[in-house]
Amino acid sequence: MSKHKRSLIFYAILIIILSAGVFLTANNDHWYNATIVRIDHAKNSPTDQYRNGTNDRYYEQLLTGTVKNGPFRGHTASLKNEYSASGVFDEPYQPGDEVFLSAVSSESGTVTGSISGLKRDKYVAALCAAFILFILFIARGRGLLTLLSLSVNIGIFWYSLILYTSGINILLLANLLVFSFTGLSLLLVSGWNQKTFAAICSTLISIAITLLLFKLVMTFTGGVDYAFMEYITSPTDLPEIFMAQIMIGGLGAVMDVAITEASAMSELISKDNEIPLRNLIQSGRDIGHDIMGTMINVMLFTYISGSIPLIILKMNSEIRLHTIILWHMPMELYRFLIGSIGILISIPVSILISLLFFRRIGRIGSIGIIRSIGKIRRFL
Repeated sequence: MSKHKRSLIFYAILIIILSAGVFLTANNDHWYNATIVRIDHAKNSPTDQYRNGTNDRYYEQLLTGTVKNGPFRGHTASLKNEYSASGVFDEPYQPGDEVFLSAVSSESGTVTGSISGLKRDKYVAALCAAFILFILFIARGRGLLTLLSLSVNIGIFWYSLILYTSGINILLLANLLVFSFTGLSLLLVSGWNQKTFAAICSTLISIAITLLLFKLVMTFTGGVDYAFMEYITSPTDLPEIFMAQIMIGGLGAVMDVAITEASAMSELISKDNEIPLRNLIQSGRDIGHDIMGTMINVMLFTYISGSIPLIILKMNSEIRLHTIILWHMPMELYRFLIGSIGILISIPVSILISLLFFRRIGRIGSIGIIRSIGKIRRFL
Protein backbone atom coordinates (compact mmCIF):
# COMPACT_ATOMS: atom_id res chain seq x y z
CA MET A 1 0.00 0.00 0.00
CA SER A 2 1.42 3.40 -0.99
CA LYS A 3 2.19 6.12 1.56
CA HIS A 4 -0.44 8.40 0.02
CA LYS A 5 -3.14 5.73 0.39
CA ARG A 6 -2.15 5.04 4.02
CA SER A 7 -2.42 8.76 4.76
CA LEU A 8 -5.90 8.93 3.23
CA ILE A 9 -7.06 5.94 5.28
CA PHE A 10 -5.56 7.44 8.46
CA TYR A 11 -7.29 10.80 8.00
CA ALA A 12 -10.58 9.13 7.05
CA ILE A 13 -10.51 7.07 10.26
CA LEU A 14 -9.49 10.14 12.26
CA ILE A 15 -12.38 12.21 10.86
CA ILE A 16 -14.84 9.41 11.65
CA ILE A 17 -13.56 9.11 15.25
CA LEU A 18 -13.62 12.90 15.81
CA SER A 19 -17.09 13.23 14.27
CA ALA A 20 -18.36 10.41 16.51
CA GLY A 21 -16.91 12.20 19.55
CA VAL A 22 -18.63 15.47 18.65
CA PHE A 23 -21.95 13.70 17.97
CA LEU A 24 -21.71 11.84 21.29
CA THR A 25 -21.00 15.08 23.17
CA ALA A 26 -23.92 16.83 21.48
CA ASN A 27 -26.29 14.08 22.67
CA ASN A 28 -24.98 13.42 26.17
CA ASP A 29 -27.88 14.95 28.09
CA HIS A 30 -28.29 11.78 30.17
CA TRP A 31 -24.72 12.25 31.51
CA TYR A 32 -25.82 15.31 33.51
CA ASN A 33 -27.78 15.40 36.76
CA ALA A 34 -28.84 19.01 36.12
CA THR A 35 -31.97 19.56 34.01
CA ILE A 36 -31.24 20.58 30.39
CA VAL A 37 -33.72 22.51 28.23
CA ARG A 38 -33.48 23.14 24.48
CA ILE A 39 -34.82 26.63 23.66
CA ASP A 40 -37.55 26.51 20.97
CA HIS A 41 -38.81 30.10 21.03
CA ALA A 42 -37.52 33.40 22.42
CA LYS A 43 -39.32 36.75 22.78
CA ASN A 44 -37.26 39.81 23.69
CA SER A 45 -38.50 43.09 25.16
CA PRO A 46 -36.50 46.07 26.55
CA THR A 47 -36.84 46.84 30.26
CA ASP A 48 -34.78 49.81 31.48
CA GLN A 49 -31.51 51.72 31.04
CA TYR A 50 -28.86 53.34 33.24
CA ARG A 51 -29.34 50.69 35.93
CA ASN A 52 -26.83 50.95 38.81
CA GLY A 53 -25.53 54.18 37.30
CA THR A 54 -24.31 52.49 34.09
CA ASN A 55 -25.14 53.46 30.51
CA ASP A 56 -26.26 49.95 29.64
CA ARG A 57 -29.52 48.66 28.13
CA TYR A 58 -31.36 45.71 29.67
CA TYR A 59 -33.78 43.26 28.05
CA GLU A 60 -36.14 40.57 29.28
CA GLN A 61 -36.59 37.28 27.45
CA LEU A 62 -39.61 34.98 27.64
CA LEU A 63 -38.34 31.55 26.60
CA THR A 64 -40.15 28.34 25.83
CA GLY A 65 -38.39 25.04 25.31
CA THR A 66 -38.33 21.28 25.73
CA VAL A 67 -36.75 19.38 28.63
CA LYS A 68 -34.05 16.98 27.34
CA ASN A 69 -33.35 14.80 30.39
CA GLY A 70 -34.43 13.81 33.89
CA PRO A 71 -37.93 13.07 35.23
CA PHE A 72 -39.48 15.92 33.18
CA ARG A 73 -37.99 14.80 29.87
CA GLY A 74 -40.24 15.81 26.96
CA HIS A 75 -42.18 18.37 29.00
CA THR A 76 -42.52 22.00 27.91
CA ALA A 77 -40.48 24.56 29.89
CA SER A 78 -41.37 28.23 30.38
CA LEU A 79 -38.42 30.39 31.43
CA LYS A 80 -37.42 34.01 31.95
CA ASN A 81 -34.03 35.54 31.30
CA GLU A 82 -32.69 39.07 31.68
CA TYR A 83 -29.58 40.28 29.88
CA SER A 84 -27.73 43.51 29.20
CA ALA A 85 -26.51 44.88 25.88
CA SER A 86 -22.88 44.74 27.08
CA GLY A 87 -23.26 41.05 28.02
CA VAL A 88 -20.53 41.21 30.65
CA PHE A 89 -22.34 39.34 33.41
CA ASP A 90 -25.22 37.76 31.45
CA GLU A 91 -26.12 36.62 27.96
CA PRO A 92 -29.15 36.25 25.65
CA TYR A 93 -30.34 32.86 24.42
CA GLN A 94 -31.50 31.90 20.95
CA PRO A 95 -33.74 29.10 19.61
CA GLY A 96 -31.58 25.96 19.37
CA ASP A 97 -29.50 26.78 22.46
CA GLU A 98 -29.43 24.31 25.33
CA VAL A 99 -29.37 25.64 28.91
CA PHE A 100 -28.96 24.20 32.39
CA LEU A 101 -31.75 24.78 34.92
CA SER A 102 -31.64 25.06 38.70
CA ALA A 103 -34.53 25.23 41.23
CA VAL A 104 -36.68 23.20 38.84
CA SER A 105 -40.40 22.82 39.52
CA SER A 106 -43.41 21.69 37.52
CA GLU A 107 -46.95 23.02 37.53
CA SER A 108 -49.72 21.74 35.25
CA GLY A 109 -47.16 19.95 33.08
CA THR A 110 -45.05 23.10 32.49
CA VAL A 111 -41.53 23.13 33.89
CA THR A 112 -40.06 26.35 35.36
CA GLY A 113 -36.70 27.16 36.91
CA SER A 114 -33.69 29.46 36.85
CA ILE A 115 -31.20 29.34 33.98
CA SER A 116 -27.74 28.63 35.41
CA GLY A 117 -25.80 28.66 32.13
CA LEU A 118 -25.46 27.62 28.51
CA LYS A 119 -24.55 24.03 27.66
CA ARG A 120 -21.33 24.58 25.69
CA ASP A 121 -19.69 21.16 25.69
CA LYS A 122 -20.67 20.36 22.08
CA TYR A 123 -19.04 23.60 20.85
CA VAL A 124 -15.90 22.83 22.87
CA ALA A 125 -15.86 19.30 21.45
CA ALA A 126 -16.18 20.63 17.89
CA LEU A 127 -13.30 23.07 18.45
CA CYS A 128 -11.14 20.32 19.99
CA ALA A 129 -11.87 18.05 17.02
CA ALA A 130 -10.94 20.81 14.56
CA PHE A 131 -7.75 21.56 16.52
CA ILE A 132 -6.68 17.90 16.58
CA LEU A 133 -7.44 17.46 12.88
CA PHE A 134 -5.53 20.58 11.81
CA ILE A 135 -2.49 19.98 14.01
CA LEU A 136 -2.12 16.38 12.81
CA PHE A 137 -2.71 17.38 9.18
CA ILE A 138 -0.14 20.20 9.29
CA ALA A 139 2.52 18.87 11.69
CA ARG A 140 1.91 15.07 11.50
CA GLY A 141 4.27 13.36 14.00
CA ARG A 142 5.28 16.61 15.69
CA GLY A 143 1.62 17.48 16.01
CA LEU A 144 0.96 14.21 17.81
CA LEU A 145 3.81 14.95 20.23
CA THR A 146 2.43 18.46 20.76
CA LEU A 147 -0.97 17.02 21.63
CA LEU A 148 0.72 14.59 24.02
CA SER A 149 2.66 17.41 25.74
CA LEU A 150 -0.53 19.48 26.02
CA SER A 151 -2.40 16.58 27.61
CA VAL A 152 0.41 15.89 30.09
CA ASN A 153 0.75 19.57 31.00
CA ILE A 154 -3.00 19.95 31.55
CA GLY A 155 -2.98 16.86 33.78
CA ILE A 156 -0.03 18.17 35.81
CA PHE A 157 -1.61 21.61 36.15
CA TRP A 158 -4.92 20.10 37.27
CA TYR A 159 -3.18 17.92 39.87
CA SER A 160 -1.16 20.88 41.17
CA LEU A 161 -4.36 22.82 41.79
CA ILE A 162 -5.65 19.88 43.82
CA LEU A 163 -2.41 19.92 45.84
CA TYR A 164 -2.79 23.68 46.41
CA THR A 165 -6.31 23.27 47.78
CA SER A 166 -4.94 20.60 50.15
CA GLY A 167 -2.48 23.10 51.63
CA ILE A 168 0.73 22.89 49.54
CA ASN A 169 2.48 26.26 49.02
CA ILE A 170 1.60 27.64 45.59
CA LEU A 171 5.06 29.11 44.99
CA LEU A 172 6.63 25.68 45.50
CA LEU A 173 4.09 24.20 43.10
CA ALA A 174 4.76 26.96 40.54
CA ASN A 175 8.51 26.22 40.64
CA LEU A 176 7.85 22.53 40.06
CA LEU A 177 5.42 23.38 37.26
CA VAL A 178 7.99 25.57 35.49
CA PHE A 179 10.54 22.72 35.58
CA SER A 180 8.05 20.08 34.44
CA PHE A 181 6.36 22.24 31.76
CA THR A 182 9.71 23.31 30.32
CA GLY A 183 11.29 19.85 30.36
CA LEU A 184 8.31 17.83 29.16
CA SER A 185 7.16 20.29 26.50
CA LEU A 186 10.56 20.75 24.90
CA LEU A 187 11.63 17.10 25.18
CA LEU A 188 8.38 15.81 23.69
CA VAL A 189 8.21 18.35 20.87
CA SER A 190 11.90 18.80 19.99
CA GLY A 191 13.32 15.43 21.03
CA TRP A 192 16.28 14.24 23.12
CA ASN A 193 19.18 16.29 21.69
CA GLN A 194 21.58 19.13 22.46
CA LYS A 195 19.23 21.70 20.97
CA THR A 196 16.48 20.76 23.43
CA PHE A 197 18.76 20.83 26.45
CA ALA A 198 20.16 24.20 25.39
CA ALA A 199 16.59 25.54 25.18
CA ILE A 200 15.68 24.06 28.59
CA CYS A 201 18.73 25.65 30.26
CA SER A 202 18.08 28.99 28.52
CA THR A 203 14.43 29.02 29.60
CA LEU A 204 15.12 28.20 33.24
CA ILE A 205 17.99 30.71 33.51
CA SER A 206 15.91 33.46 31.84
CA ILE A 207 12.95 32.85 34.17
CA ALA A 208 15.27 32.86 37.20
CA ILE A 209 16.91 36.17 36.17
CA THR A 210 13.50 37.75 35.51
CA LEU A 211 12.16 36.74 38.92
CA LEU A 212 15.37 37.95 40.60
CA LEU A 213 14.98 41.38 38.96
CA PHE A 214 11.30 41.44 39.98
CA LYS A 215 12.19 40.65 43.60
CA LEU A 216 14.84 43.39 43.63
CA VAL A 217 12.35 45.93 42.28
CA MET A 218 9.76 44.80 44.84
CA THR A 219 12.30 45.18 47.64
CA PHE A 220 13.30 48.74 46.75
CA THR A 221 9.89 50.11 45.64
CA GLY A 222 7.52 48.97 48.38
CA GLY A 223 5.93 46.13 46.43
CA VAL A 224 2.58 45.72 44.66
CA ASP A 225 -0.88 46.62 45.96
CA TYR A 226 -2.49 43.17 45.87
CA ALA A 227 -5.94 44.66 46.58
CA PHE A 228 -6.34 44.93 42.79
CA MET A 229 -6.31 41.13 42.43
CA GLU A 230 -9.83 39.87 41.74
CA TYR A 231 -11.60 36.69 42.82
CA ILE A 232 -9.22 36.14 45.72
CA THR A 233 -10.76 34.62 48.85
CA SER A 234 -7.66 33.92 50.93
CA PRO A 235 -5.53 37.02 51.69
CA THR A 236 -2.62 35.08 53.21
CA ASP A 237 -0.71 34.13 50.06
CA LEU A 238 -1.43 36.90 47.55
CA PRO A 239 2.30 37.62 46.86
CA GLU A 240 2.93 33.92 46.20
CA ILE A 241 -0.09 33.69 43.88
CA PHE A 242 1.04 36.77 41.94
CA MET A 243 4.58 35.40 41.64
CA ALA A 244 3.20 32.06 40.39
CA GLN A 245 1.14 33.91 37.75
CA ILE A 246 4.25 35.71 36.52
CA MET A 247 6.34 32.52 36.35
CA ILE A 248 3.78 30.50 34.42
CA GLY A 249 2.37 33.39 32.34
CA GLY A 250 5.64 34.24 30.63
CA LEU A 251 6.96 30.70 30.37
CA GLY A 252 5.53 29.88 26.94
CA ALA A 253 6.96 32.96 25.24
CA VAL A 254 10.39 32.48 26.85
CA MET A 255 10.42 28.81 25.77
CA ASP A 256 9.57 29.87 22.23
CA VAL A 257 12.47 32.34 22.09
CA ALA A 258 14.87 29.79 23.61
CA ILE A 259 14.03 26.95 21.22
CA THR A 260 14.09 29.30 18.22
CA GLU A 261 17.56 30.58 19.11
CA ALA A 262 18.84 27.07 19.88
CA SER A 263 17.47 25.68 16.61
CA ALA A 264 18.94 28.52 14.57
CA MET A 265 22.37 28.25 16.19
CA SER A 266 22.38 24.49 15.80
CA GLU A 267 21.48 24.78 12.11
CA LEU A 268 24.13 27.44 11.42
CA ILE A 269 26.88 25.40 13.07
CA SER A 270 25.80 22.19 11.35
CA LYS A 271 26.05 23.95 7.97
CA ASP A 272 29.44 25.52 8.70
CA ASN A 273 31.31 24.25 11.72
CA GLU A 274 34.03 26.89 11.22
CA ILE A 275 31.66 29.85 11.13
CA PRO A 276 33.29 32.79 12.96
CA LEU A 277 32.00 33.45 16.46
CA ARG A 278 31.27 37.06 15.53
CA ASN A 279 28.98 36.00 12.66
CA LEU A 280 27.28 33.41 14.88
CA ILE A 281 26.47 35.97 17.55
CA GLN A 282 25.31 38.48 14.92
CA SER A 283 22.92 35.87 13.46
CA GLY A 284 21.53 35.02 16.89
CA ARG A 285 21.06 38.69 17.63
CA ASP A 286 19.20 39.29 14.34
CA ILE A 287 16.94 36.30 14.93
CA GLY A 288 16.21 37.49 18.47
CA HIS A 289 15.28 40.94 17.23
CA ASP A 290 12.98 39.42 14.57
CA ILE A 291 10.97 37.34 17.06
CA MET A 292 11.11 39.83 19.94
CA GLY A 293 8.32 42.06 18.61
CA THR A 294 5.91 39.23 17.85
CA MET A 295 6.50 37.55 21.22
CA ILE A 296 5.89 40.78 23.16
CA ASN A 297 2.70 41.36 21.16
CA VAL A 298 1.62 37.80 21.98
CA MET A 299 2.03 38.66 25.66
CA LEU A 300 0.02 41.87 25.22
CA PHE A 301 -2.86 40.23 23.36
CA THR A 302 -2.93 37.28 25.79
CA TYR A 303 -3.38 39.49 28.83
CA ILE A 304 -5.66 42.10 27.24
CA SER A 305 -8.05 39.67 25.53
CA GLY A 306 -9.53 38.44 28.81
CA SER A 307 -10.20 42.02 29.92
CA ILE A 308 -12.09 43.19 26.81
CA PRO A 309 -15.59 42.79 28.41
CA LEU A 310 -14.44 44.72 31.50
CA ILE A 311 -12.94 47.50 29.35
CA ILE A 312 -16.12 47.80 27.25
CA LEU A 313 -18.34 47.92 30.33
CA LYS A 314 -16.30 50.63 32.00
CA MET A 315 -15.94 52.67 28.78
CA ASN A 316 -19.74 52.49 28.42
CA SER A 317 -19.84 54.03 31.89
CA GLU A 318 -17.74 56.92 30.52
CA ILE A 319 -14.51 55.87 32.25
CA ARG A 320 -11.47 56.81 30.16
CA LEU A 321 -9.21 54.09 28.78
CA HIS A 322 -6.04 55.24 30.55
CA THR A 323 -7.96 55.35 33.85
CA ILE A 324 -9.14 51.77 33.28
CA ILE A 325 -5.61 50.55 32.49
CA LEU A 326 -3.92 52.35 35.38
CA TRP A 327 -6.55 51.88 38.10
CA HIS A 328 -8.62 48.87 37.09
CA MET A 329 -6.07 46.62 35.34
CA PRO A 330 -2.75 47.20 37.11
CA MET A 331 -2.11 43.49 37.71
CA GLU A 332 -2.45 42.69 33.99
CA LEU A 333 -0.09 45.60 33.25
CA TYR A 334 2.48 44.25 35.74
CA ARG A 335 2.27 40.74 34.31
CA PHE A 336 2.68 42.01 30.73
CA LEU A 337 5.70 44.20 31.56
CA ILE A 338 7.48 41.52 33.61
CA GLY A 339 6.78 38.86 30.96
CA SER A 340 8.12 41.17 28.24
CA ILE A 341 11.29 41.76 30.25
CA GLY A 342 11.65 37.98 30.48
CA ILE A 343 11.47 37.74 26.67
CA LEU A 344 14.17 40.37 26.25
CA ILE A 345 16.42 38.64 28.80
CA SER A 346 15.96 35.28 27.10
CA ILE A 347 17.56 36.49 23.83
CA PRO A 348 21.15 37.05 25.06
CA VAL A 349 20.83 34.14 27.52
CA SER A 350 19.78 31.79 24.71
CA ILE A 351 22.63 32.95 22.46
CA LEU A 352 25.19 32.37 25.20
CA ILE A 353 23.83 28.97 26.22
CA SER A 354 23.61 27.86 22.58
CA LEU A 355 27.22 28.86 22.00
CA LEU A 356 28.31 26.87 25.04
CA PHE A 357 26.37 23.82 23.90
CA PHE A 358 27.06 23.77 20.17
CA ARG A 359 30.32 25.49 19.51
CA ARG A 360 32.55 26.20 22.41
CA ILE A 361 31.75 23.82 25.20
CA GLY A 362 34.73 21.61 25.93
CA ARG A 363 36.89 23.57 23.49
CA ILE A 364 37.31 27.06 24.84
CA GLY A 365 37.08 26.54 28.61
CA SER A 366 36.43 29.33 31.07
CA ILE A 367 38.55 31.92 29.20
CA GLY A 368 36.54 31.37 26.03
CA ILE A 369 33.26 31.61 27.93
CA ILE A 370 34.25 34.97 29.37
CA ARG A 371 35.26 36.18 25.90
CA SER A 372 31.94 35.00 24.46
CA ILE A 373 30.00 36.87 27.16
CA GLY A 374 32.02 39.99 26.41
CA LYS A 375 31.29 39.74 22.68
CA ILE A 376 27.56 39.26 23.29
CA ARG A 377 27.51 42.25 25.64
CA ARG A 378 29.20 44.46 23.04
CA PHE A 379 26.74 43.39 20.35
CA LEU A 380 23.61 43.83 22.48
